[in-house]
Amino acid sequence: MAPIFPCGRLDCAPLRIYYRARLTTAPTRTSRAIPNSLGSARKRMRELSMSRFYYAKVTLAALVVTMSSGVAHADFERGLGLYERGDVAGAVDEWKQGAEEGNVVAAFLLGHMYKSGNGVVKSDRLALPYFLQASEAGHPAAQVQAALYFYAGNEEADIDQDYTLAGFWFDKAALQYSGEAQYYLGVIHRLGQGVPRDRVEGLRWLLLASKKAHVPAFLDLAEIFARGEGVVEDPIKAAMYLDLARRYVDPAKAADVSIAQDDLQRFIPSDSQLEGHRQAEIWVQASNAR
Repeated sequence: MAPIFPCGRLDCAPLRIYYRARLTTAPTRTSRAIPNSLGSARKRMRELSMSRFYYAKVTLAALVVTMSSGVAHADFERGLGLYERGDVAGAVDEWKQGAEEGNVVAAFLLGHMYKSGNGVVKSDRLALPYFLQASEAGHPAAQVQAALYFYAGNEEADIDQDYTLAGFWFDKAALQYSGEAQYYLGVIHRLGQGVPRDRVEGLRWLLLASKKAHVPAFLDLAEIFARGEGVVEDPIKAAMYLDLARRYVDPAKAADVSIAQDDLQRFIPSDSQLEGHRQAEIWVQASNAR
């Protein structure tokens, strides 16, 4: 698959100049809200998916596993040891040194800590440069985080909403099989956010995201097939994706799936619901076998 945004990671001077300049200046900006074009329940799920902890409570160890840089820097290892012993301040100091030396894992973890306020003062302005550093090194999780800043805009980080930059980083991560990034590319194309509106291309990305059991993608696909948004109406597929959303959603967020189900119920006859449930069972079995 060729990148949608063809500008290369390190040779895209306009993008680099833009976001570096934006991070070193500080006029007052106003962030714009995410559009509500897909319905309140789906918008709510999209907002929830912007949280790193939406699907599970991610431990530091799990984050490290997902951030395989292939290089073990002494600063990072020392910082990890300090963090595990409860010395967060010492860990941050070590990881800052590691990030200065080009350690991608250290840069990502610092971005995550500042974004979440985990052991440090929460600061999007401090988090974003670390995410961008790791993004430029090609790490998909950091690229998703950078993209989300541009997708929604962030007043504290002095970042305006910019769908083109968001798409640039989502594209990089999606080509490395990030389900979150693939989902957002689906939304971007279906709504024409920074690119020409293309429901077919959007559907392709949503289907790719759904293969990774991405709940917001399941909900978008359910609505697309229930309402026939750019496709032939298919209540069985709609029922299947709703069933999958119920199976994979974080229990704490199940109410949001229920809202979407109530909204789409009138489009799905009872016999289609039964067949959709059967196909969801097949989907889960096939997914578990992979």
